[in-house]
Amino acid sequence: MAERPNIEKALRLLLASDERKAAMEVLNWDASQVSRFLSGQNGIPIDKIDQVIGLTGFVMVTPRYLEGLASMAETGVGCRCAREGGGECGFERRVKVLPRAA
Repeated sequence: MAERPNIEKALRLLLASDERKAAMEVLNWDASQVSRFLSGQNGIPIDKIDQVIGLTGFVMVTPRYLEGLASMAETGVGCRCAREGGGECGFERRVKVLPRAA
């Protein structure tokens, strides 16, 4: 199983990387404030959270959005069968299809 994303780890990596200076500018911090943050003595101002999380590469999405993507991926967003009225790809795997009457 893949490792779950971890914002704390991402922030620690960010503040130890070449992007440290960009994060310090966004937060208007000096090196001592970064050190206090990493030791748990300082927090990120609420009005800066989105910007700092953006620097880590994370984006916020809702579970509903992810469920929608999963649902579309199951059939295939570009499913030719569905677009041409032939039903969903993979439909026969989920439902027993009865033969058509002649």
